[in-house]
Amino acid sequence: MEINGKNIPVILANGDFPLHQIPLKILKDTDFLVCTDGSIHSLLRFQKEHLSDISVNSIRPSAIVGDGDSLSEDLKEKYRDIYVEYEEQDFNDLTKATRFCIEKGFTEINYLGISGKRDDHAMANVSLLIWYLKTFKIKVRAYTDHGVFIPCCGNAEFKAEKGTQVSIFNFGAHNLKSTNLKWDIYDFDELWQGTLNEVTSDSFSINAEGYYLVFINY
Repeated sequence: MEINGKNIPVILANGDFPLHQIPLKILKDTDFLVCTDGSIHSLLRFQKEHLSDISVNSIRPSAIVGDGDSLSEDLKEKYRDIYVEYEEQDFNDLTKATRFCIEKGFTEINYLGISGKRDDHAMANVSLLIWYLKTFKIKVRAYTDHGVFIPCCGNAEFKAEKGTQVSIFNFGAHNLKSTNLKWDIYDFDELWQGTLNEVTSDSFSINAEGYYLVFINY
């Protein structure tokens, strides 16, 4: 599977801290890390548990973004030069961090830590990926400890090893067609209908009119 990591900003959300080698490598490789105000605690705790790992302890946030409700006063003071507070409550911290990256001129973002802890938050964060693509017209991917979520619009091609497990979630797209998947896709009416598919070659493609979400397992 093709991994996009270098020269792409990373937003670390306050779900389960990544432990798989793929999201950890993305975290280590980025030159621009944005923590939501809750996830900085997880990052510091992870670094403390891996004091002997130089690469882990060299990870430094470029910004901490949020409404401040999950950030201790000590950390607000420690990171006052990079802390960016959004007081409004219409959007969650993940969206605030996304808007911050867009304001910095980025058009592509990798997300880590969007799942775990609370299932409702995880569902909201995954659905937000489609909304970011629709609203902000940016390229986003979210890496978990199991695979990667990729929101798409229109035709797309993906590199993946034969036998890789894939799921496609339809968000209103029409004329859905696929190549190199074990089961041909169609205009799914329900989110579960496109799950548990399998790659039959070294890549696969999807043709569609509209938005859909692809999940590729590692």
